[in-house]
Amino acid sequence: MKLIAISQRIEKSKYNEIRPQLDIRLFDFIIKCGFYPVPIPYFLNPNKKSISNLNKWLKIIKPDGLILSGGEDLGKNRLRDKSEYFLFNYFKKNNLPIIGICRGMQLIASIYGSKLKKVENHVNKKTRISFGNKFQKVKCYHNYSITKCPSEFKIISKSKDNQIESINSKNNKILGLMWHPERDKIFSKFNISIFKKFLNK
Repeated sequence: MKLIAISQRIEKSKYNEIRPQLDIRLFDFIIKCGFYPVPIPYFLNPNKKSISNLNKWLKIIKPDGLILSGGEDLGKNRLRDKSEYFLFNYFKKNNLPIIGICRGMQLIASIYGSKLKKVENHVNKKTRISFGNKFQKVKCYHNYSITKCPSEFKIISKSKDNQIESINSKNNKILGLMWHPERDKIFSKFNISIFKKFLNK
């Protein structure tokens, strides 16, 4: 079974502990897709030693793909931002598939020069998107969307209000989705199919 590494959000507990966190449903979703999820740890502060430790972890675990998870706005936590930039470059360099969920897609787009813009009615909403020749409803939880599709990517889907909802790299194994497949009460065959197909590349 392929190992899929998943980045985590960072929260501070009431005891002032810095804790990496993931929605348990994301583990369930990845397993449902036929893969084994492995949460990515963070190390100390966003300095060279932290990245060195993360690099060592990757070489030991040898994951087959990366999911840049949602939660938190870009720029909120320097440790997460810097770690995810490193992760993105590591998996891209090694030609391993990368999927960005919500914030993860925003991070990918920002790496390629896109900016973010405030959007309305995309938090805790079932959003109707065009995907190929069909329409699908997906669960969105984002306050920001990307302003443009980077030239290295193509738009896969847009929402009814013309926001970019998913992008795919033209030359690399990189996919961005603005919605949260793990937050459906019953995981959709549509989302499972996307992840199975892409992570098996």
